Amino acid sequence: MEKVYDAHVHHLMEVPIDDAIEIFKEDFEWQGMEKYIFLAISHETNTDNTQVLTFHLQNAKCLFLKREFSPNAYAFASLVHPDDYSDPDAVAEDFLRQTKEYMSAGFDGIKMLEGYPSLLKLRKIPLDSPMFDKFYAYCEENAIPITSHIANPKDNWDPALVSEYNVSVGRAYDDTYPTKEEITEQTFRVLEKYPRLRLSLAHCGFLTYDISEMERFLSFENTIADITPGGEQLFNMAAEWDKWLPLIEKYQDRFVYGTDFYAFQRKPDGSVSHNGRPVFLRQFFETDEEHTYITETFRGVKLDKSLRDKIYRENFARLYPEPKKVDDKWLVNEVERVYREKKFRFRLEERDCEYILGKVKQSVSDK
Repeated sequence: MEKVYDAHVHHLMEVPIDDAIEIFKEDFEWQGMEKYIFLAISHETNTDNTQVLTFHLQNAKCLFLKREFSPNAYAFASLVHPDDYSDPDAVAEDFLRQTKEYMSAGFDGIKMLEGYPSLLKLRKIPLDSPMFDKFYAYCEENAIPITSHIANPKDNWDPALVSEYNVSVGRAYDDTYPTKEEITEQTFRVLEKYPRLRLSLAHCGFLTYDISEMERFLSFENTIADITPGGEQLFNMAAEWDKWLPLIEKYQDRFVYGTDFYAFQRKPDGSVSHNGRPVFLRQFFETDEEHTYITETFRGVKLDKSLRDKIYRENFARLYPEPKKVDDKWLVNEVERVYREKKFRFRLEERDCEYILGKVKQSVSDK
């Protein structure tokens, strides 16, 4: 099996973190995954998109996972937003403060979900808001990588095409949401203002409906396409492979492998439900045979091995050469804060705090 470095891993499920560690170990071995980035998500919306939910322990969990999987793991923090945006200058200063703090604590980059349609609708803060200016400027100046999720599949804005599943989980968008096109343009306005920003778009930014948009994005010198599948972007590529292959060859140093992998809960028999995305990616890039992903039939493109090596490992190794050292004292203080304030999203998070503190405190006291 070809080894891979995965730029897109999460711990979002309601799985105890000690169980998650064992599940990740099993799955990383099963996938041939040797390096990985844990991406924190500190905010999302409920399924009817009426409320922003904050996951106060997310950053600490991801940094702890990096610590446990060192030296092969990286962690990207997520900005924590205020409840009140009435003082935009104060918000901008706080985003800058957080970024400096996270980088000092041992995070390797920032994960943004701020371009998610439901969050944009509720917050009414576009990606190119002045509230992000100091954050973007600092990241650009200090070459801090950002992985950003913008928009979602195009069909989610079309009531005739959106799937029942996406409707059920709150990913069907009417005219009360910003359009996919507007979210994409917000992203380009950010890049035009900060052209050296090290910006990676998760899921290829859902830009594969129009190859010219992807070429426009990659024309900025430090941009990266994270090929983590939602699914449809690889189907879009396959449908026009005679156009996409030359683009991939042209920007072959700018595509990175990712799976959107989670530590899924164990089944009653103790086995683990493996995410189908790693298999889908391998079949797509390594074979020219016909396969099925969920309900869609596709034929693999059998990408040349030299290109696969770049996407699977070499680009990651160049872009993320050395993980930062984790600051155990910051990690303890952050977990103690959440524990003290009882800001738990899942019922198991109190137990997770106790587990993390038990593992890390001894190291802190020994220093």
